Amino acid sequence: MSVTSNLPQSVNPPVMSAQPRVLFCLSDEEMGWFFPAFTRMSLGAQIHRFDTSGEPSEAQWRKALDSVRPHILVTCWSTHMLPEAYVRQPDLELGYVCHIPGSVRGVIPRSLLERGVLVSNWGSMAATGVAEHALLLILNALRRQPRWLGCLRAPYEEQTDFRIGMQTRTLVGQRVGLHGFGKVARHLVRFLEPFKVRLSAYSEGVPAAFMREHGVEPARSLEELFAENAIVVECEGLTAQTENSVTAGILGGMQADAVFVNVARGKLVDEEALMSLARAGAIRVALDVYREEPLPHDSPWLKLADTVLSPHIAGPTHDQFRLCGTLAEENIRRFLVGKPIEATVSLRDYDLST
Repeated sequence: MSVTSNLPQSVNPPVMSAQPRVLFCLSDEEMGWFFPAFTRMSLGAQIHRFDTSGEPSEAQWRKALDSVRPHILVTCWSTHMLPEAYVRQPDLELGYVCHIPGSVRGVIPRSLLERGVLVSNWGSMAATGVAEHALLLILNALRRQPRWLGCLRAPYEEQTDFRIGMQTRTLVGQRVGLHGFGKVARHLVRFLEPFKVRLSAYSEGVPAAFMREHGVEPARSLEELFAENAIVVECEGLTAQTENSVTAGILGGMQADAVFVNVARGKLVDEEALMSLARAGAIRVALDVYREEPLPHDSPWLKLADTVLSPHIAGPTHDQFRLCGTLAEENIRRFLVGKPIEATVSLRDYDLST
């Protein structure tokens, strides 16, 4: 896979020694999603592209880096991890990695941030999308969405009994617990306001006063959070401390017919215990994330007809991808003129991402 530099004049300005070098490392499909007007882009810099379509090799990736010696890298889902040896070279010229999507852990090692290289991603757009999807999953679980087709396919004279048997519930006035109180949880708090729910939250290290500022009552423990709420939304960051924190005992303490939603990470939860409760009909479960992803075709989850499952699609929707590209382009321009960039990724952010 070669590095392309013979782009139209508006994209690849004449080479000047003082010009910074920008390397776009995206597939053709990703370029179309995020930068549909790429050929008209003018940044006042040398713009190069390493096409990641067709799964280029690690050797081709390193050759591209050594050839271009970029000051700015623009990365996406298909970009290879930056080699540790490249990151640690004493004369590294890279100053900024503009990652288009969310988690950067699949692209950069922690050592790059430790060196002081700036990194950004799609920022709060992801939190808004995840919170929106969490609300969708809550409503789907309460309204028994997995049973809808069965009702519609039933003989007309049986549909009334079918609808009654669904035992649909409203979100209005419910008690809702949030495990985690980052950006996703805080956006979800706002989205839930019209439903007049009673909110509580638990997240180790988050001050109680901060939760109360957002109209949320802090729970004294994770056990209390799960036991006292009819709906619990998992939106905690995954760390060594939070992994497997939602144990079988905590799940077993949930109210009968409670709703559990996970839009965070599958590894936070004892999935076997969760599946047992869902299979028994003890609680309603709605998931966008799983311990193993992509979800295997023979996964037991796919055999549970009464569980709401989505294919890890929380986050910015497809119609927002161009906005993500616009944010990236604006950040590149800011970096080139020495202005602060938006949606930066800190070491803490890196550690909480997966």
